[in-house]
Amino acid sequence: MRTMSPHVIEMPSRRAIAAHAGRTVLVVSVLPGLIFLGAYQLAGLKTAIAAALAWYYLNLAIRFARGSRALVAMTIGAGILTIRAVTAFMTGNTFIYFLQPVAGTVATATAISATALAGRPMLDRLAHEFCPFPDELSHRLRHRRYFTRVSAVWALVYLLNAAGTVWLLTASSLGGFILLKSLLSPVLTGVAVVASYMLLRVTLRNDGVHIQFGAVAAA
Repeated sequence: MRTMSPHVIEMPSRRAIAAHAGRTVLVVSVLPGLIFLGAYQLAGLKTAIAAALAWYYLNLAIRFARGSRALVAMTIGAGILTIRAVTAFMTGNTFIYFLQPVAGTVATATAISATALAGRPMLDRLAHEFCPFPDELSHRLRHRRYFTRVSAVWALVYLLNAAGTVWLLTASSLGGFILLKSLLSPVLTGVAVVASYMLLRVTLRNDGVHIQFGAVAAA
């Protein structure tokens, strides 16, 4: 009995994909986080908030000036931090400032779930910001409702992040919270990334597709 060969879709090399995702994570998460921590140590909370906000809006302004499409992740980050900044400056309450991400995280989980249920998962666009999917692969994943299913993974991770943030705020000092929170989010994100990749492989295997890495340069 003759066995049919799997359909092959060419992807950039793993190194190119990692570099592409790394640049996005660096700009959207790591650098603003380091800027916030550094400014907080040097000049306090209000200066740290202003410095992180300046980073987000400067990058958005540069993309706008260049005619480039704004990253969804950066736009969300700027919006959430703006709301937190306004509340922090109005109340002067540190606890409220650090508690606000819980509402933002729950709102993000809700948005992920709602857009997936509506058939227009926001993770579709977000995923393409972190990984350069070929058009054929994107089409197959949409057809197989991959982005809808993976939305459940990320919604759960965001809810766990929110619960962990509340627990850390009530169980640790401010310094301990900042340190542990900086570890919690990357760990949960890593778990979600691995789960998303495993679901991707299962989806493609069921569709008779094999990915070949290293044939196309990342955009």
